Amino acid sequence: MPNLNLIALLVLLVTLTLTISLRMAFGSNTLYLPLSWYYPWVLAVPQLLLLLFVISIYGIDRKPIKTVLHLPYNEGWVRLSILTVLASIVAIFLYSLTIYKIDISYLMPPQVPKNILGEGGFTLVNLFAIVLWVPFVEELFFRGFLLTYWIPKYGRVRSILLVSLVFMFVHSHPGLYFPVFMSSVLISYLFIKTKSLWPAFLSHATLNLLVVTVAASA
Repeated sequence: MPNLNLIALLVLLVTLTLTISLRMAFGSNTLYLPLSWYYPWVLAVPQLLLLLFVISIYGIDRKPIKTVLHLPYNEGWVRLSILTVLASIVAIFLYSLTIYKIDISYLMPPQVPKNILGEGGFTLVNLFAIVLWVPFVEELFFRGFLLTYWIPKYGRVRSILLVSLVFMFVHSHPGLYFPVFMSSVLISYLFIKTKSLWPAFLSHATLNLLVVTVAASA
């Protein structure tokens, strides 16, 4: 069987390259496109590659994907998801406060545009992309496949750190590296604790929803 590590990272690299290419194609040299309705649904399209990759890997044997898509057996999984979100918010706040105090502006988390959701019908389309599509596909790839595949090879701690590093570098702004890394560590632990993708998805989706809500109401 081909080296899945290599193939997975190659698919991720192609996805990231397509995302950057789309951003450049629309004439943007910043994190967000100048026309709000282009972002984020257009940039979410390349993530189809990640979804197709996971489906193709699990296409021969559906059992692995079923083991992560079942509802958690833990009764308090919703509470654990909320605690993960709160812990992520605290980590982001402490990081932002520290960077502000030491005055390193390029390491500050970027400000999300107020009009990120666009206007009219694109508001719902973009909201779907940010809150449902992106969290589900990313969690399916990073936790459902990558973390699950790496744990037997590298152990839990090393796998969590490796997945979080890869997840961190996918986010191109230096100001997002530490917050994304910490959130990924927490969500990865939640995934292992509950043995299900849904708590991880709920935490990821909630964090994204909070970001766009704060941006839109600013």
